[in-house]
Amino acid sequence: MKKLLVLIMSFLILFSCTKKVSENEMVSKEFLDSLTSIIEPLFTQMSQAYWDATASGKDEYYDQYANLDIQLTKIFSNSEDFQKVKTFKETGKISDPILARELEVAYYHFLSNQADTSLLKKITELSTKVEKNFNTFRGKIDGKPVTGNDISDILKTSNDLELRKKAWEASKQVSTLVEADMLKLAKLRNESAKAMGFDNYYQLRLLVNEQDPDKLLKLFDELDQETRAPFIEIKHEMDSVLASRFNINIEDLRSWHYADPFFQSAPVITEIKLDPYYVDKDIIKLVADFYKSIGINVEPILSRSDLYERKGKYPHAYCTNIDRKCDVRIMTNVRPTEEWAGTVLHELGHAIYEIYIDNDLPFALREPSHIFTTEAVAMFLGRLSKNAKWMQEMINISDEEREKITEATWKTLRLEQLIFSRWVQVMVHFEKSLYENPDQDLNKLWWDLVEKYQMVKRPEERNMPDWATKIHICSVPVYYHNYMLGEMLASQFLFAIAKSQYLDSIDEIKFVGNPEIGKYFIENIFKPGNKYRWDEMIIRATGEKLTAKYFVKQFGSK
Repeated sequence: MKKLLVLIMSFLILFSCTKKVSENEMVSKEFLDSLTSIIEPLFTQMSQAYWDATASGKDEYYDQYANLDIQLTKIFSNSEDFQKVKTFKETGKISDPILARELEVAYYHFLSNQADTSLLKKITELSTKVEKNFNTFRGKIDGKPVTGNDISDILKTSNDLELRKKAWEASKQVSTLVEADMLKLAKLRNESAKAMGFDNYYQLRLLVNEQDPDKLLKLFDELDQETRAPFIEIKHEMDSVLASRFNINIEDLRSWHYADPFFQSAPVITEIKLDPYYVDKDIIKLVADFYKSIGINVEPILSRSDLYERKGKYPHAYCTNIDRKCDVRIMTNVRPTEEWAGTVLHELGHAIYEIYIDNDLPFALREPSHIFTTEAVAMFLGRLSKNAKWMQEMINISDEEREKITEATWKTLRLEQLIFSRWVQVMVHFEKSLYENPDQDLNKLWWDLVEKYQMVKRPEERNMPDWATKIHICSVPVYYHNYMLGEMLASQFLFAIAKSQYLDSIDEIKFVGNPEIGKYFIENIFKPGNKYRWDEMIIRATGEKLTAKYFVKQFGSK
């Protein structure tokens, strides 16, 4: 009889606990469903407004986008709803892993907006204003407006040193237009972060993106140590070629002697030029054919996209998922060059990630597991435009031609990756220091970091806000480190694919006509969306946590 009473009591306790869990889950799910019914249509409208704004440059669409963004911000700034989400999350009585993850994602969305709504409105309006100025501004050379592509062409191809310097300076002219607003924006962001109990916006932003500041800096310090020696070696070789090309001494090289305004990509240092291989190609068709060969149809994405440059249009490239269902698009300004082939490969990498996310997931989880995991996929695929093996199969070059360009393409890719790793160090440390002390001499800070990490001398007698010419500091603050994390993960994906196909080396991977690559990404990375935290997803997909060792293994040695 005693045993029977114990069993009955145990059952009643278990039933009571199960009932409480069930009730908590039911209430939290009802709350999230109600929230989603409001957020989802606003998100879709806002995404469409931003698309229309960047496609046209028209004020009405920028205003519409800003207003919708403010409405979404108000929803996530509701303190009562934030407390509900926080309570649901911290009860520990959510047994459904999907619901638990949905609550976790919602919690960070709310946390990032727990500041005075009038302050958040100021931040949104000011950032939209700055971004519009960036997107519509055109620098001038000798009084003539030039596009970003024009400046890029000059810095890549011209041997006219005076013209190169003018082009570089033209790329910086936007700074005087946006500097004051960008500095004000940084201070407003700090104000909002401090109101929530954080030291500064930098710390807040990393936390809401599920990243640990100390671990992040430790990873970048390790990357600095591992890439410093190979970068010094390869930069000396590069500088020797450039000095010879421009008939100047190595010590006289400055920013305008490199391939882009920020020295974030590699200059041409070999006689092998890749653009001629692409000049007569339909870049869009070429890239679409490649994706089809790995079992992925991108034609529906391209049919919704805006692909070629025109006046007033956003001058760079991006991907967007309008409704987090099937309306995925890319914005590009395609020209028949290797760079744009790589860019289209890259942006469609973002797009296929979005398009294959499981639509049965809740709205909040129908997104990549992290901003840098989608960058990793895009970078993995974007690298192929410089892969001689890929080029041979896609643009039908001969064995002789492939052999001729193999070393040069590999050297260029390695140079690009090492250069980029050093450039990101500048952005990481600049943004950290900017938000820690926005009143310091930011012009000096910028060039101190450029000299330390990129080893490029600052221009003599120049005291201009060159830092303010990087749009990411405005539009996607405390984000840039994710590009480098993406490069690390792209290399980790590469080695994981080689292992999954039982290959002895990454050099044995067949890219074109290999549907196993598409399958690997779809099943392991795309479909789960944000079902798992990024660190768990990476372990599931590659068998180990995120590490810099594969990037260093791939690019650190010759």
